Amino acid sequence: MQTTSLKRRLTLLSLPVMLAVTAPLAAISPAQAGSNMAKVDIVAEGIDMVPIYVDARASGYTGSEQKAHKYLVRVFAKAAGQNRVWKVEIFGIGKGALFSKNVGKSEGWDVYGKSHEIHAKPGSLTWATTPKTACDNLMKEKLAGGMTKAQVLSNDRKTTALAFIGFSAYADSKANNKKGKHNSADGGEMHLDNTAYQVQVVCRAAL
Repeated sequence: MQTTSLKRRLTLLSLPVMLAVTAPLAAISPAQAGSNMAKVDIVAEGIDMVPIYVDARASGYTGSEQKAHKYLVRVFAKAAGQNRVWKVEIFGIGKGALFSKNVGKSEGWDVYGKSHEIHAKPGSLTWATTPKTACDNLMKEKLAGGMTKAQVLSNDRKTTALAFIGFSAYADSKANNKKGKHNSADGGEMHLDNTAYQVQVVCRAAL
């Protein structure tokens, strides 16, 4: 299976966190000349006010709850020319699919644009800043400001973390879509985009 030049996202994972925080892992893909996909895009939708909770004990923050969190995203894929989109996926980068849909044996979608509510545990996503790291960073800031660890951990505190959510789409000819066969280089080519999703975090007081 081939991918477009947006496979750069894998390389970007190794860049410093500050760079990753300021932009998604890869640019939106206005597809390259000759591509069968015109555009692939994913954006965070709305304002997510529901927090992920990070537990604590007297020694510090211990880790986030492993409950599924709701992520609201909107995705868009447009095929080029006479091609049609035949498969789309939303996924945790390097972690596996969170949503997948294909057209079956039909001509396919000229455009696939839809809002999705994705439920994923923290471990199902790649993070620029994990919830626990966000709480650890908050702890460092408070200690630098003169508070003791016990004072920091005496109350719940709020911060944010940053997760990456990916979107992929595939396009092929209407004839191949109707056959359900995508053996060509074009039909099996993955077109990618991703978005940086800010999550509210509550750093719990130590029990």
